[in-house]
Amino acid sequence: MRKMWWIAILLLSGMVPSLRADEGPIDPASYGVYYDRPEPSFYTGFAPRTPDPRHLHLHIGRGNQLRVTALLADDVLTEYARDLWQRWRTYRALVDSGRLVLTQNNAFDEFEQRLREIDLERLVREEKTLAPATLRERNLRLLERLNPGRVFRIHMPLDAVVQHWSAHVRPEDHRPLDGARRLELVNLLLPPRLWVTELEPGVARDVDALVARVPATPGAKPTPDLRAAYLALLARASHGLYPVHDGEIAFDEFTAIYPVGTFNEYTAWNGKRIPYYPTPGRRTLTTHQRSRTVDHIPTDESYSYSPWLPYMHVGTNMHNSFHTLWWQMEPAHTGFLPAVWRDGNRDDRDGRPYRYLWLLSRGPMSHGCTHVNAGHIAELRQLLPAETERLYDVDVFYNQSQLYDVFDIDGDLTPEVMGVRYFIAYSLRDKTPDQLRAPLERRAYYAWLYAGDLDYDAADHGVFHDVRDGRFVGRNAVVGRPYERIALREAAYEPERVQFYRLIDIPFARELRKVSVEHPFPGLALAAGGAVPQ
Repeated sequence: MRKMWWIAILLLSGMVPSLRADEGPIDPASYGVYYDRPEPSFYTGFAPRTPDPRHLHLHIGRGNQLRVTALLADDVLTEYARDLWQRWRTYRALVDSGRLVLTQNNAFDEFEQRLREIDLERLVREEKTLAPATLRERNLRLLERLNPGRVFRIHMPLDAVVQHWSAHVRPEDHRPLDGARRLELVNLLLPPRLWVTELEPGVARDVDALVARVPATPGAKPTPDLRAAYLALLARASHGLYPVHDGEIAFDEFTAIYPVGTFNEYTAWNGKRIPYYPTPGRRTLTTHQRSRTVDHIPTDESYSYSPWLPYMHVGTNMHNSFHTLWWQMEPAHTGFLPAVWRDGNRDDRDGRPYRYLWLLSRGPMSHGCTHVNAGHIAELRQLLPAETERLYDVDVFYNQSQLYDVFDIDGDLTPEVMGVRYFIAYSLRDKTPDQLRAPLERRAYYAWLYAGDLDYDAADHGVFHDVRDGRFVGRNAVVGRPYERIALREAAYEPERVQFYRLIDIPFARELRKVSVEHPFPGLALAAGGAVPQ
């Protein structure tokens, strides 16, 4: 009832960001994280852990959003239920022992309730009776159930994909190819899932041989030789990540899309101002220059001890990184917020209204880093490998300012521009949220964010005309393919799931975020298969 009351107030006041008619109004209570004081937190959501960095793709494109796509390998799916179980049992054991004192909010209660609803204890207990294929499918369904709209079962008909690739081969490609064209054709083998930035020795010869097998007749069915050569090159270019079963390229993915804040400047594009990305390129997660670790947690409590993931050094003691917000927003004193954020504040663990709200500004805001909401950066750390050493192998693909992240999220061979339903951008004055950069309304916000590039069809779906995506050569971001007409994919805003707790120390916070089947919490003995303490 309370949620419907909030929405009714906003509808009457005209302050709910509008969506397409089939999507309904946004519940503002799902935006941001309320808090009373900066404290560490742990993740209480259901995203999978991805141990292998090769199975991850992190991409920032025009529109101020970060896309994280994780290829769901067999080991990830086989361990998914037990990984949830390990996190749950660890949290509960630490709470019951008094080492972990919960504060402020009730996200852990909600986490436990959801895992009891799905009877996770029984699911884990039954695993020893299941065949590997059955266990994988059961856990994939569980992942879908706990993460609606974020898990994609990809089934691409092989011949359709080969024909799609062949259509990109031009008559002049049958003459000697240069390196740039070979690289482009390799990445077109499975667009846009291949992000090869330089060709390995011998691949150039294989590309030329594959091009030579393309039929002269457009749209012709692939010959057995063409199909075999295509599969061999795809396996080599992708390191075998995309298998073929029963005539289909079949795999499963988890994709999360988060709004982000970027450098507090604009640049000119087609005579209009768009948010400026000053450091495009293929970046690799790297050490923080003071703590000397990629798995950094700031001691400055304004960041609430959230994960801090550097991807670029600036000089000898500065860096660009993913981190959460550093300023304080008091909803009661932030005049541009709708009434529900100012007056309809939720109560904390002690029954009092929260004082502060972490609410990201999606647009120019930072000194050069990439801002991520508190709950989303906790989920990002969950998606990454548990082991710190493996974080150094994670790449971040950062487009040039004017280039979009174009992705075929569901594998239907129809790419879309990636976006997210989050329409909040504001400026700071004296380290305090000051005023909106664009109205809190979908079309008005997009008119500002995309500087007029976005149009709408009869069903109110966003459509772009004459735009380009981004590609990468070596470490450099370059202009990619043109698209005469392409749809905007508006991912749902993912509610933020974190539980605050009383500060212990930085090593404790870091280890708690690593907990998984393969990385138990140090010094905590948990009986294998044992029940969750009540």
